[in-house]
Amino acid sequence: MANESLFDGTLDRRALMARAILLVGGVVSGLPELAFASAPTKSFFTPPERAVLDAVCAGLIPRTDTPGALEVGVPAFIDAMMINWAKPATAGAFGGVLKKIDDAARAAAGRGFASLPADQRAALLQAHDAAAFAAKDKVWRRFKTLALTAYYLSEPGATQELRYELSPGIWEPAVKMGPDTRAWAGW
Repeated sequence: MANESLFDGTLDRRALMARAILLVGGVVSGLPELAFASAPTKSFFTPPERAVLDAVCAGLIPRTDTPGALEVGVPAFIDAMMINWAKPATAGAFGGVLKKIDDAARAAAGRGFASLPADQRAALLQAHDAAAFAAKDKVWRRFKTLALTAYYLSEPGATQELRYELSPGIWEPAVKMGPDTRAWAGW
């Protein structure tokens, strides 16, 4: 990776991981096997923060007919990124995102975000998302982008959620879309 440009148009898994690391404010100096490779021995987030992280990730990418964020390990990936790659300011800001969501839940429902029923969590997360995007909250955007990137870098995200075709077939100028049509993934 030392002589490669991170923005040279290549879209292999290694380049995407490097971009994800830069997204959260990390430093790329050789790319070891990352968060999915082994179970973390320590955690950046406290157990209550991790419960909120799990609930937020599950709300962003819920389990449907394909695995959700929890099933593919997105919270563990984010936690590992905060320990191994993120700058302290970025890691603290991501912790602040979780605190803000949890505080909003406590103010609205009298309980922490992770302890709310799924429908209340979804409503609070949608409200937070809309407000954060309206306010151009860069930290929330980076957090959400990291969660989505982690999900789509996982095997289920890339092969079950997205339609994967290693070598595209014929060119079709118009493709009929239906409720079971998925987006394409490919490198």
